[in-house]
Amino acid sequence: MFVNQHHLQYLLEPVHYTDPAQLDREIRELMVPSWQLVASQSELPRPGDYATLNLLGHSLLIRNCEGTIRAFQNVCAHRHCQLASEPYGHSPVLQCQYHGWEYDSSGKTKKIPDARCFRPWDRDHSQLVTYRTETCGDLVFVALTDSPPSLREWLAPNFDDLERDFSPPEWRRCWNWDYEAPCNWKIPLENTVESYHVAMLHKKFYGSFYPSEEKSLHVLTDRYTELTYLSDTRMEAWQARLRKYLGGTPTNQYVHRHYFPNTVLVTTDSFNYGLTLIPLAPDRVRIVLRAYTLHGKTWNPITRLVTLYAGWAGKKYTLQVHNEDRAVYPAQQKGIEASRQKGVLGTREERIYAFQEYILKSLGLPLPVNHGCRQSDFHGTSV
Repeated sequence: MFVNQHHLQYLLEPVHYTDPAQLDREIRELMVPSWQLVASQSELPRPGDYATLNLLGHSLLIRNCEGTIRAFQNVCAHRHCQLASEPYGHSPVLQCQYHGWEYDSSGKTKKIPDARCFRPWDRDHSQLVTYRTETCGDLVFVALTDSPPSLREWLAPNFDDLERDFSPPEWRRCWNWDYEAPCNWKIPLENTVESYHVAMLHKKFYGSFYPSEEKSLHVLTDRYTELTYLSDTRMEAWQARLRKYLGGTPTNQYVHRHYFPNTVLVTTDSFNYGLTLIPLAPDRVRIVLRAYTLHGKTWNPITRLVTLYAGWAGKKYTLQVHNEDRAVYPAQQKGIEASRQKGVLGTREERIYAFQEYILKSLGLPLPVNHGCRQSDFHGTSV
């Protein structure tokens, strides 16, 4: 059931999707102080493997340091050159590509060519900037500031479930999808947390019907929202049989969690994914999806073929649904830029309401007068 039984006011205004100053505040005050999903351990399986990325104004190098994933600012302490430029690579030592300065796993200088030129050496003030990293199963998160609590607390009360659903050997990452869309980051985020568009945009996959309210359980809090859909469709039934065949315990559930502000984690019986939305400009966003397929606890030639098919099917349908969503993002952005309407939200869209209220409250912006049911009225509630 939905938490609300009446329509809700659209809390954000069009300017909140177009104003550069608004985006700067969202990045600085909402995203930078939060955990960010940046990689997976399976992307960096060997000591010396690394990945680089630009994240919210921070240049990062994520590296496997003897089996431990660590994050550094991708800037040498010598003359500010990027340590590495490739998106992914491997290097036996953590070394700057320009003059060859080497660093240990804590970021301290280890070897400096022609070191006598730098006497007397201030070792404590000539080291790499480091960032906190923590993992949930295969997923790697980084904290850009000291603000976030532990990752376990941040993902509470679902950390253990998520760790199970994103951990090998039962679950294995099968592919990444990284693309940009010409819209504000909140547009695809709000799309993914509501089911109202399903009957229109995804007819080929879901048919022309709305997911049953009786089987849609919403949780709305000031840190995250959640949809648990208890389904008996042919797709979920097939996924449940597959999980049971591979030695797991089926749930017959689709669980979609949005952790404020920009992380989405989705789990089913056979295909899971993590989604990160990284704003690049008021009207441009980078979207990174890391997908996991069920490998199960039983392993033989037949189960291998079954898991390969499950991965193929999961990828096919995920691409279909997300590309159908992706096609409408530009129209949504252009509409918002031109709009003089207030907007309105239905009960299927109440997770958008909770998200928008989080943004306004977290930034200290005023809520509209007579905006309706406040999130405090249903804090931490599911029905």
